[in-house]
Amino acid sequence: MLEADLHRLAYWLRLLGQDALLLEGPINKAEVVKYPDRVFITTSRKLEEHFKAWGIRYLIIPRDQWKVQLCLLIKHFKIEPLLRLNRCYHCNAELRVVNREEVKERIPPAVYLFGKDFTMCPVCGKIYWKGSHHKALNRKLKEIKSAC
Repeated sequence: MLEADLHRLAYWLRLLGQDALLLEGPINKAEVVKYPDRVFITTSRKLEEHFKAWGIRYLIIPRDQWKVQLCLLIKHFKIEPLLRLNRCYHCNAELRVVNREEVKERIPPAVYLFGKDFTMCPVCGKIYWKGSHHKALNRKLKEIKSAC
């Protein structure tokens, strides 16, 4: 579980196939204790005493530079730095594979013709496919891995 300010980090963790729940709104005990099996990831040292008192597992990471944050989490949680693309990066749900016919009316015509490996989020309905952005994501991930 990540604090709301770590949305970019959550996005990348989801691209790597990680279940990265983003806490929306202020951090409070009632919300955090709903997820006892999760590690809370924050940049705030001020919360450390609260987490200890609440019995919450937590990890404090540097405030800036999301790439450094991602490297730290890859190492700490032993995450394989590989694009899995099996989670919705908007809502964190697991994606389901769909064929192009199922989503034909909801995607641009060029995507219908040239896109491949379509998936859809069963929660928010967002549709994903491998397109030109896939190469850019892989390049960015390679850059991040080389910096780790």
